[in-house]
Formats: sequence, structure tokens, C-alpha cells
Amino acid sequence: MMHSMMKWAGRAVAFVALTASASACVAEADFVVAGNGPTGVLTTRWSIAGTFDDRLCADYYAERMELVIANASGGAAGTFSQPCEQFELSVELPTGSYVADATLIGYDGAPVSTTLTLQPFRIVRDTEIFVDTDFPADSLLTVR
Repeated sequence: MMHSMMKWAGRAVAFVALTASASACVAEADFVVAGNGPTGVLTTRWSIAGTFDDRLCADYYAERMELVIANASGGAAGTFSQPCEQFELSVELPTGSYVADATLIGYDGAPVSTTLTLQPFRIVRDTEIFVDTDFPADSLLTVR
């Protein structure tokens, strides 16, 4: 009886170990989006006409803010988006220098603002950098 319990316990430990290693593989697969090696986080916050009033998103038909990031040599790092009303987006990126363009996108997938270029930024290992922008009223393509 004791031998069969030990055998069952050994199998349970092996199952847990296999499950943990399988989930680690999934995490690594998800991590490939950000790249290999050391990473940091870019957090960008945006406002509309100088305010963080979520009613302005609806007024200008902005469903989401889209951020297109490229490394300093022009290679695409990715396109990311967040609902307009969130006014904040965080992205994990490999260390290095980047540029990014921000655009408010409407419910139909078309831009509802001009594209704004964020100030160039550098991602440093295990740190978070903040780059903020404002969509001034004259950058909005829809009528309020």
C-alpha cells in the first residue's frame, strides 16, 4: 500500500513538473513578441485637447489609440493598441532606442486623428520609461 502511494505521489509530482514546464514554454512563446534578452517597459499616456476626459473619445469617435513602434534603425517592433478611454498603454520591449507614432482609431478602423510622433526614447533593462503625448483639437479629423 505504501509503495503504491509513493508511486502515485511520484506520478503527481511528475505531472506537476510537466505542467509547469509546458506553461513555461507558453510564456517563452509569448515573450518572443517582445524579443529575446533584457527588456524594459514603455508606458505612454495620452490626452485629448489637454484633458483625460473619456467623453472626448466618444465625441471624436475614437475607439482606441494605436501605437506603432520601430527601433532606431527603422525595424518594426510592433503595433499595439488600447481603448481610447484608458489613456495609458504599457509595452514590454527589448533594451534599445526607439521611435513611435500614435494615432486615434475610430470604430470603423479608420484614423480619427493625425498621426503624432512621440519623442524618441530608450528602453533600459528592468526599468519603465514614460512618454506622454496630447492629441490637440486641431489634430482630430472628426467634428465634435
